[in-house]
Amino acid sequence: MTLNRLTLSLLLAISFPAALIGCQSTLIKSPQQTDTVDNTTVNTIYPTDKAVISEAQVMQWVAHYDWQLAQVINQNGNIVDIENFAPIILLIEPSAVSFYQGCEQYMMDFHSMSAPPYPYYSHLAKVPTTCNDDNDFDNALDNKTVITEDNSIQSLFVKYAPVRLNFELLPTSHLTSESAPVAIQAAPKRLALNIENGNRLIFIGSPKALAAPTGLPITNELLEKYHWTLVSAVSNTYDAKGELTRKPLGNFYHPDHPISASFESWPNNQYASFSSGCNGSRAPYFLLNDNTFKVGTIISTVMGCGETGNRIESALFDLMRDSSSQLTLSLQSSQPTSPTADNQTDMPRYNLLQTMATGETLVWQNEVKKIP
Repeated sequence: MTLNRLTLSLLLAISFPAALIGCQSTLIKSPQQTDTVDNTTVNTIYPTDKAVISEAQVMQWVAHYDWQLAQVINQNGNIVDIENFAPIILLIEPSAVSFYQGCEQYMMDFHSMSAPPYPYYSHLAKVPTTCNDDNDFDNALDNKTVITEDNSIQSLFVKYAPVRLNFELLPTSHLTSESAPVAIQAAPKRLALNIENGNRLIFIGSPKALAAPTGLPITNELLEKYHWTLVSAVSNTYDAKGELTRKPLGNFYHPDHPISASFESWPNNQYASFSSGCNGSRAPYFLLNDNTFKVGTIISTVMGCGETGNRIESALFDLMRDSSSQLTLSLQSSQPTSPTADNQTDMPRYNLLQTMATGETLVWQNEVKKIP
């Protein structure tokens, strides 16, 4: 069976250019910040900045926007009439894209990836959803529009066919003046999904309302510069009286299985790796401008790690897989001299607080990143 090919293409209809670049301890206290900061040169990609977006950061950049379908063009170059469609919203995560149309949700999970042009294989699968008044996606639905087989998300894809996803940057492009239900001038960002031998879906994006981050600045480059060791991991629960109870996550304090993390950028994406001293792992991640940290599907080697090792590794991967958390960076209260690998430069010592959406808090400390 020939796979359909879906290409996710970023169309930048704005003034800036797009370029292809190519032993565990107990809970520690929050350190006092000092004026000493890392002098790493970074390229922050705030959505409104005039900056060059590296190919590895395209999907992260896209995640800073809310996307709504504005136009559909078929393989013959003709505009498809979507005037009778209820609004279709696109949500992008590190390992999946979701389409929302009123109370209906469809998801495409990315199960595998290889070298350029970065193919992903998936099916468009319907996901059970529950509508409520607080759901932004529900608010986008015109209640007078009845979703039928002809005007649903499904009608824009080939039925029951596996889809091959391809991510790439495209030059600046403009929508035609016809059939554009979203105000173009108010939302100048363009995102296109091209289905091989099928439709071209063009979305309009508006920046997400993100809160200002706290702590020291965090960038992809800073995360990638160091190796990170877990020094504290606790669960946080509230009893019936509203009193907070903190309990150490016992799996993460075993002396024979230290927990660590590292980060890297490949030509096509950004990856986080988590380890407890046995199997290697990798998962795509996003770091948003409010320091929200999103991790996608974790792929790992499959060596047996013993009963204890398997338990610890499973707990680690289960916590991080498809997770969302908040990062806060600070300097440790004491700054011992820590020469880097070339013994030429002292490095700052950081605490990286990770607050999971599920309630756990983890503290990581940076170490010199060893070059293989």
